[in-house]
Amino acid sequence: MKKIGAVALTALLAGSAWTPYAVQAKEDVVQMENEEVKDSTQFMRAAGVITNIENRENDKFVTVEDEDGMIMNFWIKDETLIFHSGTTEKMEMSKLEKGMKVEGYYDKNKPMILIYPPQTTPELFFVMDDKEPGNVKVSKFDENFLSLDNELKLNIGEDTVLLNQQGEKIEVADLKNKELVVFYTITTRSLPPQTPPTKIIALDLMSEEVPGEDIETPEVPETPETPEVPESGQVSEAVKSIIEADHYMKDGVKMIPLRLVAEELGYTVVSQPKVNGAILTKENRSFTITRGEKTYGFNKSLRKFEAAPELHEWNKTYVSEDFLEMLLGDQ
Repeated sequence: MKKIGAVALTALLAGSAWTPYAVQAKEDVVQMENEEVKDSTQFMRAAGVITNIENRENDKFVTVEDEDGMIMNFWIKDETLIFHSGTTEKMEMSKLEKGMKVEGYYDKNKPMILIYPPQTTPELFFVMDDKEPGNVKVSKFDENFLSLDNELKLNIGEDTVLLNQQGEKIEVADLKNKELVVFYTITTRSLPPQTPPTKIIALDLMSEEVPGEDIETPEVPETPETPEVPESGQVSEAVKSIIEADHYMKDGVKMIPLRLVAEELGYTVVSQPKVNGAILTKENRSFTITRGEKTYGFNKSLRKFEAAPELHEWNKTYVSEDFLEMLLGDQ
């Protein structure tokens, strides 16, 4: 019997109703007869296609969208273990490209800020290549090398490469009581399926969350060279210059370029073509905007523009100037 868990993060789409977005990941658990439920993995999984990559100093900000249009933002850092699922070899973050199918795994005990799209730093990141196919299983295994979700049995042979997280060779005995990354290509048709794995990597045990212990809110990585915003909601000269050079009037309302102004103020702007809008995020602030609608989402509340955002003929989204106060932090 499987117990399914989900991490749900809600985004507000502009309109009269709240529209939930959920990033779901299975928390694989197997319950054996007369035994307590066992947690089969310490990780949550998010899979999809890379739709955008931004370089952020020594990191990469990678946007992944699944087949249902759900978005997950990954901060790929030096400590992130990146592998090609087919070759089983490590990859450099510089090799990541738009259009790649990927799977990201992140510690489910790690706190996450409730914004949409969700952001996290994955411990594991896999590139799934159809030209060189390969399967990956991340799980805990029992003493017979049966995964705790009862979905895969390992038949470890002499040809199976055994490594620790640092890339050093280890013995079968060293796999005990470890979370394992298993690379494999074929399985039997038995229940559970069995496989002779190509490579196994034993991960270091991570510190688990102590029940009842306070958790500090994680810091969201800052955008490099983020301009300082003057105190008391004052508009910087840079923002004034952008608006002066690029605006138009609509029914007496000044319309200003959304992306140029927001990014100048340090926001990350991600287009959402399926909902005809955009998501803006910065630290603990998140805005969800839909073109043609006056109502927009701000964190867990709804606000209204003086005039509805619109896509102008030169392919830019413009919003009413009153939105500038929200971007500056005045509430």
